[in-house]
Amino acid sequence: MSVKHKMIRMMFGLMGLPTCEEVEQFAYDFLEGQLDPYTMKAVERHLKACKNCQRFITAYRKTAAFGKTFKKPSLDLEFKQRLFEFLIHQRVS
Repeated sequence: MSVKHKMIRMMFGLMGLPTCEEVEQFAYDFLEGQLDPYTMKAVERHLKACKNCQRFITAYRKTAAFGKTFKKPSLDLEFKQRLFEFLIHQRVS
């Protein structure tokens, strides 16, 4: 367990459920399953009670999924070569 997660767990122990701001801060780790079990359950309990955070997490999840659908643009060899030459020239100037 990371130091960050230990501090979070200690804070929840003192204060109960995480705040909406804390849920937002943990959104990525929560959705990736990277929170320790105690923190994960605390966030889940908060989400059951908070409609705003439910909407935030849903939007966050959809945005992340949408971003994964885009393919990286491919650049042709001539363009890459011209760009490289331009950057070299700029650095020399």
